[in-house]
Amino acid sequence: MDQNSAVIDEKKKNLINKVTGILIDEMSKKNVNQDLGQEIATYVLNQSKNIKDDKSLNDFLKQLAEKYSIFKLHYVNSSLENQIKATDEEKITNIKEQLSKLANFQAS
Repeated sequence: MDQNSAVIDEKKKNLINKVTGILIDEMSKKNVNQDLGQEIATYVLNQSKNIKDDKSLNDFLKQLAEKYSIFKLHYVNSSLENQIKATDEEKITNIKEQLSKLANFQAS
């Protein structure tokens, strides 16, 4: 198993734990009955087998949110987190480039 698939496996495990937590919480609040809970659990187990990379992980979460409304908030939050992370990484890269230019300018 290479490092990338280990990372994806960890992300998949974390996502399934989160989804399971949401499902159990919603069932305990009586927002989801036992039949629907079983349907969702079966869907999650079957569909999670297709997660092989970040794109399939995001696709799974999107489909889950579209199919079962209890996951919509988690999907929106996850999408926002990913956008913020990408923006932060872009800012860090820009700052590093500016620092590098400044260091090279001072060295000349």
